[in-house]
Amino acid sequence: MMGNESQTITRATIGIALLVLASKGIGFIREIIVAYRFGTGIDYDVYLIGVAVPIAVYTLSNYAFSNLFIPRYGLAVSADDKPKALKALWADFNLSLVSALGVTALVIVLATPIVRIVAPGLDASHLADAVFITRISSAVIVLAVLEAFFRSVLNAEKRFLIPAAGPLLANVIIIASILLLASHISVRSILYGLVVGYTAQVILNFVPFRKTGILKFCHAGCFGGRTGGFVATAGVILIIEGASQVYAIVDRFFASSMAPGVVSAFGYSYLLSALPASIFAYALSTALFPYLTDASAREDGPRTAHLLTRGITVSLLVALPVSMILWVFAEKIVIILLRRGAFDMRSVAYTSDLLRYFALGLAGQFLIWVLSRAYYAGRMYLVLIIHVIVVIVSKLVFSYVGVDAYGHIGLAAASSISYTLGALVLLLFLGRSLTPVDAGKISIYVTKVLAATSVGYAAAFFICRWFIADQYEFWPLLIRLAPGVVVSALVFLTAAYALNISDIRALVGRARKKDLIGVDQD
Repeated sequence: MMGNESQTITRATIGIALLVLASKGIGFIREIIVAYRFGTGIDYDVYLIGVAVPIAVYTLSNYAFSNLFIPRYGLAVSADDKPKALKALWADFNLSLVSALGVTALVIVLATPIVRIVAPGLDASHLADAVFITRISSAVIVLAVLEAFFRSVLNAEKRFLIPAAGPLLANVIIIASILLLASHISVRSILYGLVVGYTAQVILNFVPFRKTGILKFCHAGCFGGRTGGFVATAGVILIIEGASQVYAIVDRFFASSMAPGVVSAFGYSYLLSALPASIFAYALSTALFPYLTDASAREDGPRTAHLLTRGITVSLLVALPVSMILWVFAEKIVIILLRRGAFDMRSVAYTSDLLRYFALGLAGQFLIWVLSRAYYAGRMYLVLIIHVIVVIVSKLVFSYVGVDAYGHIGLAAASSISYTLGALVLLLFLGRSLTPVDAGKISIYVTKVLAATSVGYAAAFFICRWFIADQYEFWPLLIRLAPGVVVSALVFLTAAYALNISDIRALVGRARKKDLIGVDQD
């Protein structure tokens, strides 16, 4: 059973990853266009400040309600009285939607003080623009709940591909808006594209959602009589997911008082550093979540431990070497991807510095993606709250200390430290709260990955220093960088193969019976 399930999860992970990769590729084209048009200038700073709270609430609501609705839908369809349970699920959704409308109204009314809190260093001449952007972009808060509900039902039905294609459509619309409108309305072209694109994403998910048959259990004014438990659970999950939004708000708070362009540099570096996690870790955790939920509901400890072990080891197998590549080649990657038009070498310096230090927390981000889904599946919210406290406190403390000592680099390092500490908390509570995993087996695996990564780092450092150190023009740099990254990756894979990491041996040997979630033979 585990073998068939593993193959299904692997196929789903690969399918989701490919769609997310396509979406991120389109997203990169969007960022290249933004960088060309606006660079790290004050106009883009103002845009990022204006959307800070609405996008933070959007992301928070989207992740939180996904983690809430997937387990609740699974319980509803397996309930003895399925129609009653599905009507109760609709009541939960309706309450969520009304709450989102209330929050949107609140953001619109309080837009001016919100902007002043987020960016106390913003001068009065740009305050009105930021307030306008905040009010218009607040529409995405309602869209977050709609998209999360439709996508959650589809994912719970093991239908992953169309929901994963939603961001691709949104990015295409944003790009079209920038190309058509940027010369006329500047950064507002991004704003209008954002709202229209997110609306299209909701519509895309709604089309297959209708075919699930759940619509017939909804009726106007359906709120049900048991909202207390849902509100309490939703509140806890919102608090937990809120930790991930602290980073951008804290960074923009400090960066708004720094040199012009630093806020924009944070925006670009966020995108680049989060790309690996938003592709692979997102795909893996999304595919695992329904299976972890099912294993938890059945109290199947061995199955949960099996899924967790593979989730942890495969996450680190990807995250550690990618962190190495980003650390060594940060400046060169930024030049190739973004340096054109208004994005000059000053912009490159800010963005690459931040990217390098954000990369240090990539392993922590991967683990948080996977482990948090396991705790949600098991409804172990207390551990997640402890995790949130550690993450927020460490981010605030290290940011305050880091800004004084290292400026914008200190903020990026503080994020990486807090991600790492948060992941350690989730790992430490596994045995007590969920199910014991084979810590010895995981430790051996991770040690081998670290050793292979160290060898790869040495090769990458040598290549960067001796072969592409003085290259800053696009084509000469690309011609040298691409082979350099490939050689570094091959050195890592060779070392991993020599160290008998089974996943790498399976990849090299093309052993079809092994897959990403298969049993590790180390």
